[in-house]
Amino acid sequence: MFYTDFSNNLVHNSETFPKTMSRPATPTPFTRQGDRVVDKSGVDLLQLAEEKGFNVKNVAEELGFTVIQLQRHVEAAIGLKPKDLFCNHRALLAKRMITEGMDLHDIGEKLGYLYYSHFCTDIKKFYGISPKQLEKKLRPDKVKK
Repeated sequence: MFYTDFSNNLVHNSETFPKTMSRPATPTPFTRQGDRVVDKSGVDLLQLAEEKGFNVKNVAEELGFTVIQLQRHVEAAIGLKPKDLFCNHRALLAKRMITEGMDLHDIGEKLGYLYYSHFCTDIKKFYGISPKQLEKKLRPDKVKK
């Protein structure tokens, strides 16, 4: 008797547990518009990241989220963590600046890198080549004397 009641309760509880204990999905406030990510009020997440020095915590605070909430919302909307999204955006901006002829050290500084080596590491992760090699590829006319 005890075992049948126990097993019946176990089965019943396992069927209702996911329904009662799981959180309902919260709709994400972000949507993708072309290559941009915007919230419901029209704030461009990448533009805000540029203004906040690509700091996830500062962006989250500006939007009224915790870092974890921002991460969940951005991942739900585009499948990337904010840190990865910002890193990718920085790499694309760096490529544009290299094409425009900016100095590599100035680019790293302008994109908020405290150390040039961190800039080099991120560029190499994204493009598979160093910033110097990327510069040679994008601007073959630039010859060091």
